[in-house]
Amino acid sequence: MDARRFAPATQRNREPILAVLRRVLPSTGLVLEVASGSGEHAIYFAEQLPGLTWQPSEPDADNRASVARVAERPRREHHAPAAC
Repeated sequence: MDARRFAPATQRNREPILAVLRRVLPSTGLVLEVASGSGEHAIYFAEQLPGLTWQPSEPDADNRASVARVAERPRREHHAPAAC
């Protein structure tokens, strides 16, 4: 069974969030995402901001499994495994 979860809000809000992140984040570094949920935002932002490494964190085991599955298709270079 595929552990990936999908949040419809991710598709609706990722561009406005990305616009703010482009303005406020440095061009390189590590970003800790707290309560990553499905992992979709972390993957999208890692693809759009390749100078940054994204570290998702998620206390829920099912969501951590989703983050892991989303990150492996295809393997993301700037995305660390989810931490709890």
